[in-house]
Amino acid sequence: MVLAVPASGAEDPWSRAPRTGSADVSARRAKPMPAVAPVERDALTRALERGRIDEATYALERARALFDLRAVRSRYGDVGRADPREATLILRDLVLRLDELSAPQLRQARAILARPTDGMGDPQGDGYTVPEATPVCSTNGCIHYVTSTSDAPELTDTTPANGIPDYVDSASAIFEEVWLTEVTNYGYRPPKSDATSPPTGNPNEDIDIYIADVGADGLYGYCTTDDPNAAPGSGYAYFDFSAYCVVDDDFAPGQFDGVNGLDALRVTTAHEFFHAVQFAYDGAEDRWFMESSATWIEDEVYDSINDNWQYFPQSPLGQPQVPLDSNNKFNVYGDWIFHRFLVESSEAKDPTIIRDVWELADADLDGPDKYSLKAIEAVVKDLGAKFRWMFADFGMWNDVPEALYDEGAHYPFAPPTEIFKITRRKSSVTGSKVLDHLTSRYIWFKPGRGVQTDAKLWVGMDGPAYKTGAEASVVVLFKSGKVQLKPLAVNEKGQAGIVVKFGKGKIAEVDLVMTNASIRRRTACWTDLPKWRYACAALPKDDDMRYVFAAELIQ
Repeated sequence: MVLAVPASGAEDPWSRAPRTGSADVSARRAKPMPAVAPVERDALTRALERGRIDEATYALERARALFDLRAVRSRYGDVGRADPREATLILRDLVLRLDELSAPQLRQARAILARPTDGMGDPQGDGYTVPEATPVCSTNGCIHYVTSTSDAPELTDTTPANGIPDYVDSASAIFEEVWLTEVTNYGYRPPKSDATSPPTGNPNEDIDIYIADVGADGLYGYCTTDDPNAAPGSGYAYFDFSAYCVVDDDFAPGQFDGVNGLDALRVTTAHEFFHAVQFAYDGAEDRWFMESSATWIEDEVYDSINDNWQYFPQSPLGQPQVPLDSNNKFNVYGDWIFHRFLVESSEAKDPTIIRDVWELADADLDGPDKYSLKAIEAVVKDLGAKFRWMFADFGMWNDVPEALYDEGAHYPFAPPTEIFKITRRKSSVTGSKVLDHLTSRYIWFKPGRGVQTDAKLWVGMDGPAYKTGAEASVVVLFKSGKVQLKPLAVNEKGQAGIVVKFGKGKIAEVDLVMTNASIRRRTACWTDLPKWRYACAALPKDDDMRYVFAAELIQ
């Protein structure tokens, strides 16, 4: 084993460099529709697994269950309620399967996807049952609402007294705040024009946001599309399309836990509008990347609200053993911390780094159409580093977030996999752990009885071959609060080691961070269908890799 040197080997691995390289369009047209959004196993998932229904029918019934769960349960049995955060991608799944539905099913789907202003044309969704009031149109979009029925917001009109309910004025102002950050300041592509949406298109072509009582269905809000180009049978070969959005009419505390009221409207608008922005790049991108970046940008627009902290238990800070690119369950929201790391660990701390990734994921006519991890890898390379170094540093940051993230004092640290107390009598330990791709494990060593004040500790790792993604770091935490970060150089055999200070009374602990930074695949993209468990529906090559660790007291 060898002693540590910086893993990157570069003086400034995050220095920005001009973008180079040509577009990679090999996957365009061949990319299939993404897997349906996961829901805890219920009657619908069992029906799909047993072949009683096909995937298009599943997508339709899951979308119906958003708005009429009772009807779906009456037909299938114990159908679960979808998570309120899932509506956008559940509806996306339906849109991309419209051409696989029968004629009666297609009529049902069109009704679900209809806008609230389609009224009775939206009987299974959230259609208005009374004529809408005059829309409130600002520079970049229009807010739609009604003044009666359960869909109406509070009609108080005091600030300003302009004949428009205060809630609608607030929704319009919030929308423009979101636009200012996401489009104007961060430079994201605005949502596509909906001029071709049925029945006659949208005359002003700007995005429409509808206020409705979707909280009664357990939903915060959602964005979807009625763009004719979105359906696979349209003849349009790409994955960019327009969108419209719906948000709740009051975010009442009785309907929503945690953040509610106007703060809930703020973060919901920031999150859902970013989905509309994503649709202008690639509406069929990996679920983990779509949801994590939309959750990240909530805190960029409204830094003081911090609603996305609720996802820490399902994040790499709470579950470092779950692969970053897993599309399953709810870790996709907690993965927002990865985008925060990308920004804060770069030299310029420039949030437009995430926009650079989306520009490489762009699946329109002229877009490179790289899938999520390849787009991130390319941006990191342009910044002068390697993906594996960056991901190893991510694991190290998550060990001591309070010392590294700007708001890290409020973040949990990644939980240790094992904790060992090193003593004079028990002066050495060894063990092993199995790591999947894009995960980390944390082994803590604490000085105990008989450890001298000038003691040192040798820490080593004997992992799988370096080419499989093996990386390692050591973090030294001093009693004084000082932290030392020590990326290790891993040789071709996957071995690394270092000697660090370990004096009792001076050192609180020494943490070994073992990381599997592999993004290699054992199958081509679009082969793990219909499950699409990981990025680009490929199966990882370097899972279940065994990492041996050891530590020995030196005094």
